Amino acid sequence: MLSRNQRLQRDRDFTGDRLSTFREVFLRHGLPGCILALICIGIPALQIAFVGSLQKGLASPNLYAISFVLLVLALNAHAWFIDRRWSLSKFGWILYLGALAFWEEWLFRLALPQLLEGMGASFWGAAVLSSLVFGAVHYFTLRWRWQWCVLAFVGGLALSRQMDVHGDLLLVTAFHWIATYLNTPRPPGQSEKANGNGEPY
Repeated sequence: MLSRNQRLQRDRDFTGDRLSTFREVFLRHGLPGCILALICIGIPALQIAFVGSLQKGLASPNLYAISFVLLVLALNAHAWFIDRRWSLSKFGWILYLGALAFWEEWLFRLALPQLLEGMGASFWGAAVLSSLVFGAVHYFTLRWRWQWCVLAFVGGLALSRQMDVHGDLLLVTAFHWIATYLNTPRPPGQSEKANGNGEPY
């Protein structure tokens, strides 16, 4: 059975080697997602949806700010606990995963479903299509094993449901952030040092 440090990547195939540095992860996955998220923000109809999804946070900024700080502290405490050491690279990785969760939730739980519904898809039809794209993106950009992409698809449906019920982008981002961190708690390359087997995630 694969350890948590190894389970997120396949062996080398037509997409190339495993990803073992933050730069590789960012260029293949983070940067394209960020660019797509910014493009969607430029669409007037989606701007309205984006602002609407932040209304609960804007209405209670102190509560959300405190929740953010507590979540960052909890994730950093866990990052220290698993290796009994903490570093700025771990802190940066946690913040990066939070930013990644935010723009992925914007893209796959709000922007893409809104566009699909505008073309006549039902809510669940849009959620299923968006979650399929979400899972496929992780297969090709991060080289996840297909089983974990299926779980990403199922998780995407659950987050779509939460987005529909609560209409709160920041809330579903927090769920996504926690799940992504628990799957990849160490920055790329650090898992080799942690388990000594030379297998990056």
